[in-house]
Amino acid sequence: MCVAGVLTAHHPLQALGSLCSPWAAPRVGPLPPAPAMVRISKPKTFQAYLDDCHRRYSCAHCRAHLANHDDLISKSFQGSQGRAYLFNSVVNVGCGPAEERVLLTGLHAVADIHCENCKTTLGWKYVSQPMTSG
Repeated sequence: MCVAGVLTAHHPLQALGSLCSPWAAPRVGPLPPAPAMVRISKPKTFQAYLDDCHRRYSCAHCRAHLANHDDLISKSFQGSQGRAYLFNSVVNVGCGPAEERVLLTGLHAVADIHCENCKTTLGWKYVSQPMTSG
């Protein structure tokens, strides 16, 4: 027993005709052209996962791992939007261009950082080399 159905041009049975009965008349004429498809691919994001045995800090939006508690240096920093934490090292973080900013402690060369998974801005990092004017 066969079931008749509407088949799209992407379906592999389209060439068999609109009915799958052995008594159905063969399809007359060429198949309609397939619609143009555009495939937009974005690069695959691979995440680093931190050990389960440690307390860790994650992105508030997507829960991507960011840092182990052992890498926390200080919770006493103050950012423009409130309390800021200083970490020795982080993972799953992307970095924007370096720029000079006036922070509470003076002029510093910093770069914004964002979660590599969801692109949420997380804060900034201090740039290790001083910026030179050119």
